[in-house]
Amino acid sequence: MSDKIIIFDLGNVIFKFDLFRFIKLYIKKVPDDKKITDFNALSPNCLKTAQVYETGDISSLDFYDQLAKEMHYTGTYNEFAVVWNNIFELIPETVDVIASLSGRYHLGILSNTNELHFNFLKERYPQVFSLFDKIFLSYEMRLRKPDREIFENVIKHYNVLPSKIFFSDDLERNIHAAQETGIKAYVYTNTMELVKQLKQEQIEI
Repeated sequence: MSDKIIIFDLGNVIFKFDLFRFIKLYIKKVPDDKKITDFNALSPNCLKTAQVYETGDISSLDFYDQLAKEMHYTGTYNEFAVVWNNIFELIPETVDVIASLSGRYHLGILSNTNELHFNFLKERYPQVFSLFDKIFLSYEMRLRKPDREIFENVIKHYNVLPSKIFFSDDLERNIHAAQETGIKAYVYTNTMELVKQLKQEQIEI
């Protein structure tokens, strides 16, 4: 097995996600005079709560309670969980590339995510997660990208030079933060570009 480490983000790299799908279902349990139709219309408190949830500082139940109160949601916790998780769609072309790398390289995931989303994805797509040797999750690490410390922890885990690590993420701010630690990081735009980026780092598909 190669000594190179290849790490992928989850959202918009392995799985597309569409927050409008969440809003569309969520507002069915919101009074008419409190409905919104655009995720950007959420209050700063909602967005902050979601970020706090991603760092594991509140539980899934507390997240539901706080968001339901802020957004006037009348559904149960279980109803909320279904709606909250109904935003993902697999990107099969990326998974095919990852499958071709599995067993020849050390593969990892580094994701800003939360307990509900990750447990849902792992249960729904076990074949995808079986391709990876290590999974780094923000809510378990109590850190979020682009915090430098989260990348330093990844480097420390593998105990290799940062230049031995390839990282693919869809957000430029996360790529810049990773590059500042010495990691070979590239912005994900589509599978074809990912293949080019991997080949640029002498990683065979």
